[in-house]
Amino acid sequence: MKSQTRAWLVCIVLFVFWGTLVAAPFKYFSDLIRELGGLLVATPILPAAWKAILVYLLLAAVLVVLLILSRGKSRLYLAGLCALATIIHHIVLCIRTGKLYPVSLAIAIGLALALLFLIIKSKRPGLWLSDAYMLSLAVWLIYDGPVYALSRIPGLNIGRFSPFIPVPADPLLKSLDGFLGIPLIAWAILPLLLGVLPIIFLAQGRQKG
Repeated sequence: MKSQTRAWLVCIVLFVFWGTLVAAPFKYFSDLIRELGGLLVATPILPAAWKAILVYLLLAAVLVVLLILSRGKSRLYLAGLCALATIIHHIVLCIRTGKLYPVSLAIAIGLALALLFLIIKSKRPGLWLSDAYMLSLAVWLIYDGPVYALSRIPGLNIGRFSPFIPVPADPLLKSLDGFLGIPLIAWAILPLLLGVLPIIFLAQGRQKG
């Protein structure tokens, strides 16, 4: 299977199952990057709207870097690195709060699969798992932008598709509503483009599988 076809299939599956345990490890990874972005721009000097834009750009930049790395020999290690970062962050969270979460097992399974594919040197599953982690950033941007914007349209009850397609509870897009005189629905195009364009230009030409 061509790499760009694999990428779009992974995106579709993640999008449809975003609110379920199937996508939980990958959603957690993208939430981790979003949290990191929030910490990097945590200054009272910047308006909330600019903070949102910078976090969007950071997510897109990480997506671009991961897609570029997936073109080289390190592609099979990306899933392991992403899964390791995810579980370390989650362990710290569990220790800090003193409890386990429904997503804990799914995150552990994600790391176990990544390590298993490395040990048995199974390329195809490893490629799919790596794509799931990196492309979760694109799906996160789509949810935070267009999905949330569409949920604000009267009569369009996206919430009825929950838990499969959940409406973001506290999206960055809210900070952009009316910024520079531009309505929220128009600002939703920004995260959409930041999530989709890297896939269009960088997902092709990688290893098939």
